[in-house]
This record gives sequence, C-alpha cells and structure tokens, in this order.
Amino acid sequence: MEGRNLKKYIKLLLIIQIYMIMLFSAGFLRIPPAHAFFEEQVKYGFEHRWLQMLVDTAPEKRFQAMQAFLTYPEWGLPVLRNSIKTPESDNHSWQIAMLIGMLGDASDIPLLLTSWRQLDKHERSEVWLGAMQRLYWKNYVPSKIIPKLKSLSVKYSKNVAEGDKDSNKSDLLYEIVNPAPVSRLIRVTLQFWQTRIQEKLPAKYFLIPAGGLLKTTMPVRILPVAHAKSVRLDFRIWEVGVSEPLFHRTVSIPSTGF
Repeated sequence: MEGRNLKKYIKLLLIIQIYMIMLFSAGFLRIPPAHAFFEEQVKYGFEHRWLQMLVDTAPEKRFQAMQAFLTYPEWGLPVLRNSIKTPESDNHSWQIAMLIGMLGDASDIPLLLTSWRQLDKHERSEVWLGAMQRLYWKNYVPSKIIPKLKSLSVKYSKNVAEGDKDSNKSDLLYEIVNPAPVSRLIRVTLQFWQTRIQEKLPAKYFLIPAGGLLKTTMPVRILPVAHAKSVRLDFRIWEVGVSEPLFHRTVSIPSTGF
C-alpha cells in the first residue's frame, strides 16, 4: 500500500512535469523550466512530508518515508543533511543518521559526530556509530602510519593539592597526532588500575584529519588503593571497526597527587 501511494505521488508529479513542458514549448506561459518546477515540488515533499514521517508513530508511515529517501537519494540526502545542520532543529533522530550512513559519503562523518555529541541522551548510539563506521570504511584509504600519543599529563585539582582527600577530581590532558596522509576515525579508551572507583572511563570518538593534532581534556575522579604508590593507566587508540588497537601505552601516575 505504501509503495503504491509513493508511486502515485511521483506519477502525479511526472504528469505535471509533462503538462508544463507542453505549455512551455507552445509558448502559452512564461514560467521557469518545468524540470526546475518538478524538483521544487519533490524537494517540498521531502522537507514537509517524508522527513516528519521518519519519526511517525505508525510503522507503515516510517517505512514509506524510508522508501522515499532510498528511492530518490539525489533529492532526499540534501534534506537529511540540512535537517541536522540547523542548530535549532529537533530532527536529530537515529533514523536520519541511519539514512545518511547509507546514502552519504565521508564528508558526512564530522556532521554525524558533532550532532551525536550534542544529544542529551545518546539514543540508539549504535546506529549513529554504525553510520559513521559505514561511511568511514566505504571511503577508506589504507595507510600504515598510525596515530600516536604525543603527550599525556594530569592536572590535579586545587582541593586535592591542598590535601582534601574528599575532593579528588582532576583533569587528564592528552594530545594525539595523526602523521598519516589520510584522516582517521578513532576511539580512545582509558583504563585505570589500582584504584577504588571509576577504573574504566567511557570511550571517546574523534575524527583526526591528515597531519592533524588532537588536544583534549577529560575530567577524572581517581581514588587509589591504600597500599599503592602509583596508579596504572592503559591508554589505547583504536581505529573504529577494528578489533585490535592501533596504539597502546601503559603509564604510571604517582598516587601522591590524588
């Protein structure tokens, strides 16, 4: 039923196109070319109908909208991109991310990554990450040059430095350099050992351009065990979609600062 409705909609637009071509060719009307008129009508349909139907509560309407975008990506993809480019837009749904992952290219990865980070709740994160991974590997350019950890340091909070053991929040600062001639979509994981809380931090995702340098600060709260003189940190860099880390370094951090 949904497929027939879509075909009827497109058929109607084609009839309008043919009718406008006949009138224009006969010189009866002074109007813009019929093809431009047809494109405007299709664009309007995607912006004001199909896009909203992607998040409709009715499964059949969602399927119909998905079919429309997959059938006509040359008109639907720009609408999907614009829907999450607009800061005030609420159209940051996982359905849009999935379609961009299927129809887009590597230039869409920064857009998806930025939009995903801005979500209050990472609803269906596996879809967003899967879309970025799909685009990354679809346009993948291999390189044997891997990203490297340029620097890593801990900035202890003021209260901790003054000896307030109840306040042990600090900042972990690190820099990653990508000397390769291609961009890298990476996942950074940090795992602490010989601590009593927060041993494994949530993974962070970054897209580092060719020859780029990433600088980031991560708040951490570490409480070493009583007998330990240092805290062990395993720092790993993974290429998204690969099971083995590209880079792994073990760092010993003196526990006297915590």
